[in-house]
Order: sequence, then C-alpha cells, then structure tokens
Amino acid sequence: MNFQPCELCAYYRLCRYLGIFCIDYSPTKNKFRLRRSVLCYVVHFALQAYLVGGMSVMVIYWRRCFKSELTTTGNHFDRLVMVIALGILVVQNAWLIWLQAPHLRIVRQIEFYRRNQLANFRLLLPKRLLWVIIATNVLYMANFIKTCIFEWLTDASRLFVITSLGFPLRYLVTSFTMGTYFCMVHIVRLVLGWNQSQINAIIDKSADLKMTSPNRLRLRVCLEMHDRLMLLCNDEISLVYGFIAWLSWMFASLDVTGVIYLTMVIQTNKSIIVKLITNVVWLSPTFMTCAASFMSNRVTIQANKTAKILTKVPRTGTGLDRMIEKFLLKNLRQQPILTAYGFFALDKSTLFKLFTAIFTYMVILVQFKEMENSTKSINKF
Repeated sequence: MNFQPCELCAYYRLCRYLGIFCIDYSPTKNKFRLRRSVLCYVVHFALQAYLVGGMSVMVIYWRRCFKSELTTTGNHFDRLVMVIALGILVVQNAWLIWLQAPHLRIVRQIEFYRRNQLANFRLLLPKRLLWVIIATNVLYMANFIKTCIFEWLTDASRLFVITSLGFPLRYLVTSFTMGTYFCMVHIVRLVLGWNQSQINAIIDKSADLKMTSPNRLRLRVCLEMHDRLMLLCNDEISLVYGFIAWLSWMFASLDVTGVIYLTMVIQTNKSIIVKLITNVVWLSPTFMTCAASFMSNRVTIQANKTAKILTKVPRTGTGLDRMIEKFLLKNLRQQPILTAYGFFALDKSTLFKLFTAIFTYMVILVQFKEMENSTKSINKF
C-alpha cells in the first residue's frame, strides 16, 4: 500500500520538533516508528532545563515584581499558578517521552483503522483544528506579551521576564498534545460509526432470521473490532493521555480561578468588550481541555449505540443469540471508556467537577483577602 500522508502527520511532526515525542513515519518500512533523533532529545532537555530553571527563579525571588493592585493574596496566588504551570509541563513532557512505546502502538493502530475503515472518509477536523490551535497560540502569546511584559513586568528584571515566558509556552506544548489526542479520539468515534453501519448492514441483508454462517462470521468480526477499539481507549489512550488530561483539568481550575479573581480585583479603564475578549484569550487552554472532554463523551455515546443495535436483533434460538447475549452482558456495566488516568471519566460530568473546584478556590481566595484586609485595618490602629 502506497503511503498517503495522514491527517495527523502534521501533529506528529510538530510534536517531534517541540521535543514531546520521537514518533515519525518511515517510508522504507512503510510504518510509523520511533525516530530517536538527537534534535528531538536536545529540544526536550533544553525545554525541561528552561522550565526547571524558571521555577527556581520564581521560588528564589518569590516576592519580586509583586503588584499592589493584586493584593498580597492575589500576588501569591498568581505566582503559585505560574510555578504550577511550569511544573506541570515538566511532568507532562517527561511522561510522554517515557511512554513513547505505548504511544507508538496507539499511533499505529489509529493509522491502521484510518487506512482500512476510513479510506473513503475525508477527515476535515484535524486540519481545521490545527489552524485553530495555531491561531489561538498566536493570540495567547500576543496577549501575554502585551498584558504581562509591557504592562505588569515593565519594572521587572530581564531574567524574570524570560522566566515568565514559560507560561504561554505551556499552552503551546499542551495544545498540540491535546490536539493530537482530540484527533485520535475523533478517528476512534468514526471507526465505531463505520463498524455499526456494518452491523446494521449484516442484520438488514439477512432475510433468514437464523442468519447464514458467513453473516454470523462477519458479525463476530464486527463485535471483535468493537472490543479492540474499547481496549485501545481503556488501556492505551487512557494510559498515555489520561494522566495529561488530569493535569490539564487540575491546572484549568487554577487558571480559571486566577482569571476570575484578577478581573474582580484589578480596576482598569478598559471597556467591557475588551475585558471579555482578553479573558476569552486567557481561557483558551481551558476551552481546549473542555473540547477534548466533549469529544471523549461523544465516543462514549457512539460506543453505546452498538449495544442498542444488538438489542433489536430478533432471537433465533441459535448460536447467534449466545454471541449477542455474551456481548451485551459484557457491556451491561460498561466502565468509562476514556478516563483521566482512572481519576474520573472524561465526559460532560467533568465540567461540574471543574466548576466545583473553581468555586472552592474562589471561596478560599476571598476568605484570605478578607483576612488580609482585616489585618491591615487592625495594624492601622
């Protein structure tokens, strides 16, 4: 089979250039492989060294560049969010480099299904998402440079300014990582839909309720493909990307809380529209995380359709009944298909968890701010 550049090749290439993983396509072997290039590892270790150095600078000079507009509580929380952002990126990059072998298995399986089951499908989402990621990263970097460097850090040392650039760098790396996950899950959902169409065709074309032996064999193949896709999601994808999703959700709660708190505390002459646009840009990482969870939820909905299709098959009193009942019994108590490394299911319910965490952090911040104001009032007397 002649290789046709897949829709996810751009993601793999960009992730390799960013030092995230070393997966590349080999034209000679006609398959994806680990391309352990020196450039990838040099970029990876340079990025890790920069992030660790940035955290060290922020911790050592913790009280530098504090702004009176933010109050002491806001300054400490803002600095904490920046340090955690760099720390999360260090852990995330190390995780992906460490799990390159299972990641390669995911890429090969995804590409296998794309070539065989989706050969006639034109996947538009990966290309459109790539342009969205590039555009949001440009806007995020421009907003960070304008707001933080030219406004907040005008009096800061160059060392601290360079260190703070790790914050938009985190979104750059994480957005392409989560974008790759987004596209992989999208392909899994399409393959599930294709597989279900095959099951429907087998059932509809069978005039005999007992079904012929070839039809039963085809149905068995379809059910086995469904099981393999579920295994791919539960074991492989949740292992590699689930932990990163958990880190993204954890940071999203802190990031959103910080944006809301700063908007409440800082009084500026900017119009409401400008503030709204600025906050939307600041929350771009959170929107990416929420979009990935919605796509994961769609995979769960799509997977459950297989059981609904099989429940409508009339009973024939043959081995076909036992095959269907065995499948339905196995999926009766379906565990979450895509999880954040087992901590929670990646579906719409995670939004409720996010809002709960944001509300909790806001209550804590407000309480600390009130304590700070009370202490200042007492000290005046």
